[in-house]
Amino acid sequence: MASKEEMKAAIHAAFDGAVADGRGYTKVYGAEIKQKNFIVFRTTTVSNFAIGFRPGSTDLVIVPLAEKSGTITAGTPLTITDANRASVKKRDLQGRFVIKTTDGQSFKLSIIPSVPKLLAASYQLPVEQKAEYEAFTTLRDALTTA
Repeated sequence: MASKEEMKAAIHAAFDGAVADGRGYTKVYGAEIKQKNFIVFRTTTVSNFAIGFRPGSTDLVIVPLAEKSGTITAGTPLTITDANRASVKKRDLQGRFVIKTTDGQSFKLSIIPSVPKLLAASYQLPVEQKAEYEAFTTLRDALTTA
């Protein structure tokens, strides 16, 4: 398994490759964990994302990520601006950052300063992102107070 620094570099490189001027963004890793309970079993689906933003702006770029054997592949980026942002919640009942768009897309993202390798067993990517997390909390707070 890749180290936290290697994983973070791979996430940033995938974002930079998918987004025009990707290097100009501050990037943070987030995961969306969906659970469905059935009578006999429960399923858990984890989706990984790179979230890019620029300090002083309220625009976000969310890039879906796929990981296989330490290789990160970026999906199609979604830019969320004031024009297509429907709502933002700082926390839901599970402590996630929730953002919805006007076209009905919704993201319930768990964004934490450090994802330990223990959580990697549940398919989250292990990263260390304390500085990026602090920058993100400033943006999150600006979005939720606006």
